Amino acid sequence: MFAIRKALLALLVLAILVALHGTAAPIPGVKAGGEDGDKWLLDDAEFVMVFNFKQLMSSDLMKKKYLEKIREKMKDDEKAKEFMKLTGLDLTKDVDSVILSGAGSSKETAKARFVVKGSFDVAKLTDAMKSNDKVKVSKEGKVELFEIEAQGQTLYGAFAGKNTFVMTESKESTVALAKDGPSKAAKLGKELKSALNRFTGKESFGMAVVVTEKAKEMADKVPQPQVKEAIKSLQTVTVGATVAENVTLNVVGAVTDAEAAKKLEKQLTGLKAAGELFLGTNDSVPQWAKDVVEAIKIDKTRDTVTISVTVTKEQIEKAEKGG
Repeated sequence: MFAIRKALLALLVLAILVALHGTAAPIPGVKAGGEDGDKWLLDDAEFVMVFNFKQLMSSDLMKKKYLEKIREKMKDDEKAKEFMKLTGLDLTKDVDSVILSGAGSSKETAKARFVVKGSFDVAKLTDAMKSNDKVKVSKEGKVELFEIEAQGQTLYGAFAGKNTFVMTESKESTVALAKDGPSKAAKLGKELKSALNRFTGKESFGMAVVVTEKAKEMADKVPQPQVKEAIKSLQTVTVGATVAENVTLNVVGAVTDAEAAKKLEKQLTGLKAAGELFLGTNDSVPQWAKDVVEAIKIDKTRDTVTISVTVTKEQIEKAEKGG
């Protein structure tokens, strides 16, 4: 009886561990790609970009001011109408998100994964790509594979079901993802994972970049000593933009230590002051632009420096009117 109880207890513990693993929350920075967004990232990625079109198009600013204008322009534009007819794709409502992740500092070592999620008419989109003489179409088992040349690089794309299109530089990777999808969350370095965790998942756009040793070596070519020092102190940079009623931008630089954070904050504060002085004495610069620069906030913690600013809908309206 004891042995049976012990076995049942072991199975219960195992079941709990599996359940916890399976229901773990996705990394906030890639929530725009759905609950499985972190599974679509490239292993050991050095940068991640996420465009949350669904959030952007449903924001107050877009719905109240721009969405109908965009749709009206698309109706009047012959190329846009032809594109929609050919693909069955309305970019204002059918695309949910785009996730781009990659690594490598040269053409030889570069790897990337491009994932688009949304509501697709796969048959129409496939026919549209077949009619494009710049796209080669082939079959790998049941997977329809699209081969595209871009800037001297060959990329392979395929649909992974009706709601996901994936593209990589590897035919094998693309086919595997199209057939089975990703099975687990990507393996990420602690620096990138930490950077992605700074997001809320509600951003319209998010980007996280690891400042690699290669990038720091390139900083040696920068003539300004202070700029060179700042780049070398950085570990990651994150950029988040949220469109709601206003537009909010946050840029966070994670640095090596408290002293580096202090120096970077001082440099950025000096740049802001210089910018305010220059704009303030330039009559050709509109007041809304001066107000935006003045509203920039620079804060630091022990190992991060944050630049944040909110552009109000009133300032956006003034910019549109040229005032």
